[in-house]
Amino acid sequence: MARSRKDDAIVRASTQHYYQHVNMIHAAFDRIAQNERPPKLGCNALSWPSFSPSWNGKNLVEHAEIPWKDEWPCSKNFCIINHGSHGGFDAASIRLVNGMELHFVPHMGFKDDFTSETNILERLHQDIEDYGRITFGKKTAMPPGGPHVDVLVFNVGIHHSNLYQAQKKISNFANWIAKPLMKLRNLNELNDGHSPTQTIYVTTPTQHYNTSNGQWHHHMTPEDIRCVDEIQSNPQAELEKELLTPGVNVDVLLDYDDLNLGGLHVRKGSDCSHYCMPGVPDVVAARLMEAILL
Repeated sequence: MARSRKDDAIVRASTQHYYQHVNMIHAAFDRIAQNERPPKLGCNALSWPSFSPSWNGKNLVEHAEIPWKDEWPCSKNFCIINHGSHGGFDAASIRLVNGMELHFVPHMGFKDDFTSETNILERLHQDIEDYGRITFGKKTAMPPGGPHVDVLVFNVGIHHSNLYQAQKKISNFANWIAKPLMKLRNLNELNDGHSPTQTIYVTTPTQHYNTSNGQWHHHMTPEDIRCVDEIQSNPQAELEKELLTPGVNVDVLLDYDDLNLGGLHVRKGSDCSHYCMPGVPDVVAARLMEAILL
């Protein structure tokens, strides 16, 4: 489908947002090469793909396993790319030239049962019970370079529109995973000299539909399926910030901070959930990298 003038205007606005933050983005990813003890990340945040374009041509990737799907389960009228490169994937892994690794395993949304972990929190909870630490599990796209997970990045995900279900999963993350790992850190380091895993929670990106709360629902009218530039609150992010407190039941809470960025969504087929790139995901990925490398 050919791009319209409106599409071009959105792309320009998203690119401008990227360049407004380009120094911060470059600085964050420059720190990767300078890091003397590169971390190994288990990333279950659904925004993980935003890392991929953010290397900024710096040739930081040594090896990557990103199994793009031949067919991504998304309407052709809604997705810009619904198959092949940049269409969609499940589990994925990247190893950088300095040894840093990122392993993404989905637990929600469009996923392949063979390469996802619907019960990821239960498995991590059992890891702590059995080993006093969390592991990468058996679903990573490539074998991890070592057994220790330095940083766990987690997000319930935009597909959890049911706030009761989201609340339960957020609470389980805090009580089963983050708080026990923080307690272990306060006691002592692990026997192998590693510090217990740092936990980072990324809030759910804001949707900007023309509805009472900006959220997609199953009975959308043509008027509802229209992106608005700003909404007053993101109900899922508000719930996440209500339940999680940095230093108490999670190490870092990273807010997308995007209530007024509704003009930067893809919008093709009235997609007011996903952002154009370069743009918002690059900025959030850079902020996440800063948190990881502090």
